[in-house]
Amino acid sequence: MDKVSLAIQELLSYKELLLNLISTELKLRYRNSVLGFLWQIINPLFYLLLLSLVFSHIIRFNIKHYPIYLFAGLASWLMIQQSSVVATGSIVNNQGLIRKIYVPKVIFPVAVLTAQYIDHVILVIILLFFTLFFGLATNSSLVLLPLIVLAHYFFSLGLSFIFASAQVKVRDVQHIVAIVFQALFYATPIIYSINFLPEKFRWLMYLNPFYYFVELLRYPVYYLSFPPIKIFGPVVGLTVAAFLLGLFIFKHREKYFVFHLS
Repeated sequence: MDKVSLAIQELLSYKELLLNLISTELKLRYRNSVLGFLWQIINPLFYLLLLSLVFSHIIRFNIKHYPIYLFAGLASWLMIQQSSVVATGSIVNNQGLIRKIYVPKVIFPVAVLTAQYIDHVILVIILLFFTLFFGLATNSSLVLLPLIVLAHYFFSLGLSFIFASAQVKVRDVQHIVAIVFQALFYATPIIYSINFLPEKFRWLMYLNPFYYFVELLRYPVYYLSFPPIKIFGPVVGLTVAAFLLGLFIFKHREKYFVFHLS
């Protein structure tokens, strides 16, 4: 807990630098781009349209309001996958600054991940408009959406701490993480429902941590109800465990970063 408290104190002490890094991250991402941040929305929406067309009209998953079902799963997945992959290189990509002056290392993955989540929040807002377009009624469980996004954020941040620490020593980690996430996409019920799996194999899905996050987002926007404890409980446990473990590993390894940065 001392490492957690220290990291929080460092972030508060360098909050102006953190805000500048987030701003820089956004500016660099959209520099010389005509549509700017809209690309972060267009890409997933195009992917959604393509998957929805294939799996609702060609392969035909018989899931009611399939585009919303798919959109909710895809939004949850992107919040974790995109952020974690990009934040993996946050230390290595800022090695020039790290070698020159003292800067709390924890600030870099936080800045990169936060910049990513600005786009993801917009994506969740668009998801809400889609639910209205498809005639799904709004419900009181939508008040949980900010907490659900925060759970995704801190879970992703925990993963990012671990991946960024490993990337400093082994520069292949970012590529490995991207490949693993590609495989896990099809092992997670995003484009299909868990009910399509044979019952004897469903227990394997419950071992997949991403299953709980995907279902958590679906409850208020697709199932139109509060998530049950069997979904909400594991998400809380996974979020706390990933964040604390990731931060502990990061703070333990950061004193060695300078020896591996070149």
